[in-house]
Amino acid sequence: MIVIDATTGAGRGVATRLSAAGAAVAVVGAGHSGRGDDAATNAAFLCKELAGIGLVALPYQADVDRPETFAALPRQIAAELGPVAACVVVVPHDTDDSGLSQAFRTVSAAVAATSPAGAEHIEIDSGRDGTDQEQAAQSVVERLVRRFARAPADGPPHGSGPTSPSTIRTGVQHVDTDRCRR
Repeated sequence: MIVIDATTGAGRGVATRLSAAGAAVAVVGAGHSGRGDDAATNAAFLCKELAGIGLVALPYQADVDRPETFAALPRQIAAELGPVAACVVVVPHDTDDSGLSQAFRTVSAAVAATSPAGAEHIEIDSGRDGTDQEQAAQSVVERLVRRFARAPADGPPHGSGPTSPSTIRTGVQHVDTDRCRR
């Protein structure tokens, strides 16, 4: 699983919950000119925390101001962490005229275009309808955990728990949480 903007807020919650559910997670720190901290360092610290409790997460960093830096991520992550089953992009709400949310949507489109066949693509975007990102993030995690349930050792998948990305087979799908709530 890839989580973009995974170092703070809703993205950090998604990355942590998916990792705790058994997924191998690529924690992507999304650097940009308006960010007041170091995305790469934050990604590394979160992964160290998760590894410290026995979970699997690797840190990555890319620059939102240069969407092309995101295009190679799915391939790189697949090579280092395993097949990419889903990508979650947390789109921040613009509090000014910075255009940051549009920049994240551009990044999201670049990642979706280069994700492997079968990978699900999800945007958590509170800017479009004012939805609480934390609530939307929890909904996304629950949905992914249900969708990618682990197969028992002696039989076919039956939806009883989380899975590692290597066992996931899905159709390509883009889900925007403001259009698809359960």
